[in-house]
Amino acid sequence: MTLGFAEPWALLLIALAVLPWLKSGQRALAYSSLALIPADPLSVLLDRLLRLAGAAALLCLALAIAGPYLREQWVERIGTGAHIVLLLDRSSSMNENFTGKYLGARPHESKSAVARKLLSEFVARREHDLFAMVDFSAAPIYVLPLTQDRQAVQAAIAAAGGRGHGVTHIAPGLAMALDFFTGRPLTGSRIILLVSDGAARIDDETRDRLRQWFQETQSSLYWIYLRNPRGGRLSEKPANPNESTTPEYFLHQYFQTLGVPYRAFEADNPEAMQGAIAEVERLENLPLRYLEKLPRREMSTWCYGVALFFLLPLIAAKAMEVNSWAR
Repeated sequence: MTLGFAEPWALLLIALAVLPWLKSGQRALAYSSLALIPADPLSVLLDRLLRLAGAAALLCLALAIAGPYLREQWVERIGTGAHIVLLLDRSSSMNENFTGKYLGARPHESKSAVARKLLSEFVARREHDLFAMVDFSAAPIYVLPLTQDRQAVQAAIAAAGGRGHGVTHIAPGLAMALDFFTGRPLTGSRIILLVSDGAARIDDETRDRLRQWFQETQSSLYWIYLRNPRGGRLSEKPANPNESTTPEYFLHQYFQTLGVPYRAFEADNPEAMQGAIAEVERLENLPLRYLEKLPRREMSTWCYGVALFFLLPLIAAKAMEVNSWAR
C-alpha cells in the first residue's frame, strides 16, 4: 500500500515532538536543599514516560493534520463468473408487449420493461462478474465500460427505460460490444448477452469482420430472442426465405458459423425470458480472475485516536499535580 498526505506541509510540525524532551511541563516547586531529597527512580521513570507520551501525542497530531491516506489500489481476486456485455435492443418494437400490442395495456409490461427488470435481477445475483452495457437501435450507444460497480450497472439498466425508437441494427452494436474485449488479457469467460426482438440484414464484409473479432476475442454469444406472435421461430425455416422479411432466421444461421460458443433462446413471454437468463447464469459460472479496485482510505481518524490515547495519561498526571508542598 502507498501512503499519501493531503497536506504534506504539516509534516514539518513533527519537529515539535522534541519539545517534551527540552522542557518539562510540570510546575517547579522551591525546596531549601535538593541534596536532602532522596533519590527516587520511580519519579524519574514516570517523568520519562510522560515526556515520551507527550512527544508521541505531538507526533500523532502532526500526522493527523497532514491528512495521511492509503492510496487506491488494484487487488487481484479469484471468483466465479464472467465478463459480460449487456447488448440491449432499444428499437421502437421493444415498446410492444409480448402479445405484439404497442405498449400493451400497461407500459411496465413492454418487452423493454420486462428485459430491464430481469437483467437488473440477473446483475444483482452475479457478485463477481464484470458488466458493460451497450444500447442499440439504428446506431449503438456506449453506455458503460466493464466494471464491478453494481450501482453504476443498475443505474445504466434503469436509464434504458425511455421509449425506444428507430429500427433494429445489430451489427454496429455487436462491433461495439466486442471492442470492450479488444486488447484486454483473457482472465475468464467473455460473454455478449444480446437481448433483442428482431434483426436486420448484415452485409458479407461485416459478417466476415465480426466473425474474425469473435474468434480473436474468444467471446461467447447468447441471444435472448423476444419473439412476438407475428415473429417466426429461429429453428424453423420460413416458407418464403427472405433476409428482408425474416432476418432473425438468417441471423441465427450466421451466428452458428462464428466459430465460438453460441446459443439462442426464444422467449415469447416474461417467464420464458426469465428461464433463458437463468440458463445463461447456470452455464457461465466458471473460475474468474479479476482486479478489484480498493478505494482510498483516510487515516487521520486513526492518528487522532492514537494521539488521544497518549494524551490521556498527560491529562491524568496534570490533574494529580501538586501545586504546593504540604505544610
